[in-house]
Amino acid sequence: MFGRRSTSSEPVVETPEKPQGKGHPTPKRRDAEAARRQRSGPPRDKKEARARLRAERAREREEQQAALKSGDERAFPLRDQGPARKIARNYVDGRRGAGEFFWPAVIVALVLLLLPLPKIQAFATWFLLGYYLLIVTDTIIMLTGLSRLLRRETPDTVDRRGTLPYAFGRSIQSRKRRMPPPSVPMGWSRKALKGEIDPLASKPPAT
Repeated sequence: MFGRRSTSSEPVVETPEKPQGKGHPTPKRRDAEAARRQRSGPPRDKKEARARLRAERAREREEQQAALKSGDERAFPLRDQGPARKIARNYVDGRRGAGEFFWPAVIVALVLLLLPLPKIQAFATWFLLGYYLLIVTDTIIMLTGLSRLLRRETPDTVDRRGTLPYAFGRSIQSRKRRMPPPSVPMGWSRKALKGEIDPLASKPPAT
């Protein structure tokens, strides 16, 4: 009788439940890619090394294209970053330029030059000369206005460096093929020069 102990006085030990889910934080993308490279190990030969390098470069190009299409300026390549480049893009996209049709016009003219018809060849030659003159005139007008706007809005000369060639290269591309895609309507350039809109606004007003 004296050796028996009441069962009600015994402490109850609860077994802790296992945590739900993975039980550890999700690794960052950079750490995950580093771990993936470590698991894959070094390349076995030069051929595999070149294949990995091509795949890595292709992945980087895809990421850059996705960043450009998204319109997120923080993810743009270095050549597209900065206030001056933003103004240059919008200035080119906000006006109708002769350079937009540069490549279609050149291809058509070259095809006409290949035809064994002297009159058509002469027409194509004069057409090209006239079109080049039109592009030169339009480019001078565009860059003059852009330079005036940049001096007013971006006093930092370092930021403006290389912006005019950047704008010219964009101006001879088709509007549909420009990257980053155009984000301003036609007429933006004229309004920006007149001070009617803020050239550095995050969301340019639509017309």
